[in-house]
Amino acid sequence: MDPQNIYDDPRFFAGYSTLERFGAGWKRAMEHADLLALLPDVNGRRALDLGCGAGQLAHHLATSGAAEVIGVDVSERMLALARAEFAHPRVTYARAAIEDVTFPAGRFELVASVLAFHYVDDYAGLVRRIAGWLAPGGVVVYSTEHPIYTARASDDGWALDSAGRRTCWGVDRYADEGAREATWFVPGVRKVHRMFATLVNGLLDAGLVIERVVEPTPGEPWLRSHPQAGDERRRPMFLLVRARKP
Repeated sequence: MDPQNIYDDPRFFAGYSTLERFGAGWKRAMEHADLLALLPDVNGRRALDLGCGAGQLAHHLATSGAAEVIGVDVSERMLALARAEFAHPRVTYARAAIEDVTFPAGRFELVASVLAFHYVDDYAGLVRRIAGWLAPGGVVVYSTEHPIYTARASDDGWALDSAGRRTCWGVDRYADEGAREATWFVPGVRKVHRMFATLVNGLLDAGLVIERVVEPTPGEPWLRSHPQAGDERRRPMFLLVRARKP
């Protein structure tokens, strides 16, 4: 199946650009601190950002001392923003689908990805390719939508009582892995559901050593600044993973 490029849909992009995490707002994302805490020291290292979007992470890695950062994304709209707002002399942005990009063995000390892997059909194959791109001792850090979130029973996910109040989060067909379509700004947005075990075992099968797994939940400071988001503690939305190549 061809890679999805929903971010170049002008209707989707108009909706997505209203999110707080868009562009410079990425630092206000709920899981931002957890993601940065998983990153290794990149000083003098070579890094790859898969699904780099508007370039926030790639720019962060460069300003943190990375010798070279390559940011790859399939969306020309996102790359235009990256080149305009998050340019850096040590960052190169390239248009390519995660599914198609290739690099020589041992090319990077860090491969990172933020909320992109749930768009990719062949997760196991991608992780094997990443393992090959990593130099010995290299690290992969990624975030993805949590399996409890991708297995939600409806577009919204919440079960409601007769008064419209959220009673619980609904999970359905958890063991049925594969693509699911939902409405997110536009109909037909396609993301791939995988079980937690599939995500973990994919890394192990690729010969990587898992060092940390994080299921971010909002703390009190974030909730004070987002009082409408209290339900975010009732189910995990994201999964963050760090693994190393021996």
